Amino acid sequence: MWGNTPALTDRDLVSMRDTMTRRGPDGAGVLQIENLALAHRRLAILDGSSAGRQPMSTPDGRYHLVYNGEIYNDKELRAELLRMDAVPGGFRSQCDTETVLFAFATWGPAAFGKLRGMFAIGIYDTRRHELHMARDPLGMKPLYYHHAANGELTFASDPAAILRHPQIDATPDLTMVSAYLTTLRSTLGHRTLFAGVHTLQPGERAVYKAKKRSLDLYEYVEGAQVGPYMPTEEATEIVKESLEDSVQRHLRSDVPVCNLLSGGLDSTILCAIEKERGIDLRTWCAGGPEVPGEESDLAFAREVAREMQTQHHEVSLTRKDFTRDWHMMVREGGLPLSTPNEVAIYSIAKDLRSAGQVVAISGEGADELFGGYEPALQSAWHFAGTPGDRRSGGRFQLDSMSWVSPTIKPQILNPDAWEGARADNFLLEHYDDVFSRVKQEVGPNGSQIDPFLRFQRHNNLRALLQRLDTATMMASVEGRTPFADWEVTRLAESLPMSTKFIPTRSSPGGGVAVATAATGKLVLRDAWRDSVPSSVLKRSKHSFPLPFEQWVEDTGWQLESSPFAQIFFQKKVRDTVVRDPNANWQFAWPMMNLALWGDRWWA
Repeated sequence: MWGNTPALTDRDLVSMRDTMTRRGPDGAGVLQIENLALAHRRLAILDGSSAGRQPMSTPDGRYHLVYNGEIYNDKELRAELLRMDAVPGGFRSQCDTETVLFAFATWGPAAFGKLRGMFAIGIYDTRRHELHMARDPLGMKPLYYHHAANGELTFASDPAAILRHPQIDATPDLTMVSAYLTTLRSTLGHRTLFAGVHTLQPGERAVYKAKKRSLDLYEYVEGAQVGPYMPTEEATEIVKESLEDSVQRHLRSDVPVCNLLSGGLDSTILCAIEKERGIDLRTWCAGGPEVPGEESDLAFAREVAREMQTQHHEVSLTRKDFTRDWHMMVREGGLPLSTPNEVAIYSIAKDLRSAGQVVAISGEGADELFGGYEPALQSAWHFAGTPGDRRSGGRFQLDSMSWVSPTIKPQILNPDAWEGARADNFLLEHYDDVFSRVKQEVGPNGSQIDPFLRFQRHNNLRALLQRLDTATMMASVEGRTPFADWEVTRLAESLPMSTKFIPTRSSPGGGVAVATAATGKLVLRDAWRDSVPSSVLKRSKHSFPLPFEQWVEDTGWQLESSPFAQIFFQKKVRDTVVRDPNANWQFAWPMMNLALWGDRWWA
């Protein structure tokens, strides 16, 4: 933060920092130099000694760092820095924070492109009076900022910490509130649900020049182009090697590591790789008593756990648990939830943390990188082959994923709210901009489906990683995602579509061909065919099959009592949802979340 002097007392700074105690229960630090104030909460994963404490400074006092995340090429970077004599006196800790600090001191902003991992970084150069910020390429760790009219910059891992600043008001961004109804995204581009509070995008860095009080943004990574045809056997071999390497890197920890095991293909593959390395696995799964046994994650997870002989744990999520934790997460996190699954992830994280586990390996990323959302890709294939459909690719994606369609917003929102949202123009432009970008990114070898799969990485995966980070960190657990690793990502996106997804095509007679096997994630199924139970290989895509729709019936009343809902939503719509939240699920979930969120800040 920078001004003539930071507009904060010591008490203000500590108060802002400690809104994030769940993210960092193991230690706290503050640094104030001239016009700079840095504060940090620590979740100690590597080298829990005081040598890893933050803010961390170079011995000469030039650079000062606050950092959240993990670097998975720490060993290689340390070796390179030592060969260059870039660390005076050698490293003092085993903590990757020190590696990040000296990497920047050596290479400057170019260091961000050398980091393989998940991270949100703020580092201040006292000689040049510049603050550098960066976020990892996939957006696993969040980074928010506020650039005030007087030039002062405030940044944090959580918008609630920024809004604790005594001179920053919590004001809703009505354009984003409307966009959330459609997308369940609390961020789009640089915008958030709070006016004036922005987010650094994945793969983006920023430079704040304190003397000019200016902020400039830069992209520092590029996605991979799709490569030429590759035989299945070759693709299988390199994917297997890449993911096994990623898993090995993600296992580095000085605290206990466990796995989230849903019984689906992705989490089972990760467990199989670890089992082959002789690791004594501890696994966790969530389920509910109201889910039929043949549909429940619990049944599939038990089968995998038995075959792999893991120490398996089950978390039963009830209707009452769901409502309690949902409301708590919005209240303490200060944001509406994305999907109901976020509550289930938190329940698992809370349970495994109580059992002494601190790091959880999870399977996010496989679907978005290797073509796992088969109906969505099949629909995209039909759209791309239908000349009469004149919608843009971005509009198609928005229509396909909408909870509340932009076309009916005038009947949902009160007139002032709809006018404040500016008719969702930003939302439509954002989807078109992202689709145009990914269409160019895939390159000349890309198939007609590749831009749609690449869009899932830029849009869907970003939201899933935010969901995982929010839910696990709420329980002081670090979620790690070996599939959603930048090196694995670049490899996956360079593979031709034929190695990942094959659409079901119409037969010559006009009938629809019947798929005899799953058509998505082909290379993953081939690579681990001998390591994964056949029932898992054949299982259709599920995501926490819990009766969330029925469970929201208990909370429909909140739309009647919520001051925010009364101002924002038309009474007729509120009455309809309150009468039957289950039948109006696609409206009930986003509306209720916004009501909880709005009342948290403005009731």
